[in-house]
Amino acid sequence: MRKVFEVELSSENGCTELALPAAPYALLDAVEKLELADGEAPGWKILRLPSCGRLSPYLDQGGTLPELNALTQRLSELGEAELSIVEGLIQMEQPQPGITPVPLPQLIDLAYSTDCCHLVEGVVTDAHLGRFCTGNGFVPEAEGLSDKAFELLDFAKIGREFCEAEGGVFTRVGYVQRREELKQVYKTLDLTLKKPDYAILAELADGTQVKLPAPLGETLADDPAQCVDSAAPGLIGQTAMVSTLDMLARRLTELELDGELTKYKAVLAATGCEDIPQALALADELDRYRFDPEPREPDEVAAGHLKGRLPEEELAALLPNVSLYRYGQAVMEQDGGKLTGYGYVQPSIGPSQNMEQGQKSDEMRMM
Repeated sequence: MRKVFEVELSSENGCTELALPAAPYALLDAVEKLELADGEAPGWKILRLPSCGRLSPYLDQGGTLPELNALTQRLSELGEAELSIVEGLIQMEQPQPGITPVPLPQLIDLAYSTDCCHLVEGVVTDAHLGRFCTGNGFVPEAEGLSDKAFELLDFAKIGREFCEAEGGVFTRVGYVQRREELKQVYKTLDLTLKKPDYAILAELADGTQVKLPAPLGETLADDPAQCVDSAAPGLIGQTAMVSTLDMLARRLTELELDGELTKYKAVLAATGCEDIPQALALADELDRYRFDPEPREPDEVAAGHLKGRLPEEELAALLPNVSLYRYGQAVMEQDGGKLTGYGYVQPSIGPSQNMEQGQKSDEMRMM
């Protein structure tokens, strides 16, 4: 799936980055990291534009994250010519010359209305349009003119009149003319953030998608597959045989029931795991790691470390006089711990065992 925007999501408790369109679990995971208060909606701003950059000035920042994801989902399906039509439709909707942000629900409807328009590629000025219309029989008065007389026509004037009469617009790709009523798609979309009915969504080489874990008793062809969505989004993009992915999906389901899924996601991030068999092994070895969901920055690690070792009076006197950030970094180095978007992870087998060493030991046992 082509990524359209990369955004920074923010809340009162922090921020995280997300590439859009995002799979359902990736979207839920980003919201989880923000630790939103009841009724709080995440704020967002665009960081990078891998594609569709021409549309970014029109985005209404007041739209919701599910609306933005729905818009990027549709934009990721469009080719260059169709994106140009969307740009043209947006220009038609502008109340006056210039750039005015368009509400995301309206942009979604425009993005689904590309087949309601006609695009004449390469026609980008009034003169181009006048020559096109005259040369293709749309100006009866010009029929039968000699080549010399034809070239004397005021193509810019002809094109301008056609453009005004049709309500068309020029984009960098061509001339866009609306020929049908726009579609009303937004009101039919379900934009509720909800957990999918799978733990892993796998995609085979032919594009077929398989929901895992498979129902008990169902036989699956054991083909190579890629994880395209997962309750642990750190697994997205990794490949393995379907049988291995199915085993991992069952473990993810169990971890969620046991309340251990967030810790598992944190351990995946801390160890830098990029291998499905290793991810499966980690699911059975969570007791080798300590997890604290509170710290998100080194100074929070430092404060937590000191709080457990000093009386409150000493702590109150000390905190204003030390660099908590640097102290937190030192604590993390000593503990072999790492901060993740889910909290703080450290080995439970002793400070000499850091994350990288732990992962190498896992790999050695699997050989």
